[in-house]
Amino acid sequence: MASADTLEKATVGETLYIKAILDDETATVAMRLGIAEGETIQLASKVPGGPVVIRRGGMEIALGRELCRGIEVQRLEGSTR
Repeated sequence: MASADTLEKATVGETLYIKAILDDETATVAMRLGIAEGETIQLASKVPGGPVVIRRGGMEIALGRELCRGIEVQRLEGSTR
């Protein structure tokens, strides 16, 4: 595994490991969307000034930028960058 950062700062196409959810409010919202620590996701797209779209298990989920700032991820080696 390589560097850790927040989901908001990740690059489209990267495969990411969800390392930590940084606060209770973010954890509650993420849980409602089926997102948890320890999962592997792919960053599908970023809408300029809008949501970040992740792909997990064949499903795409749009997340607000504020939520993404509270999710710490680690880029997996061999990930597109």
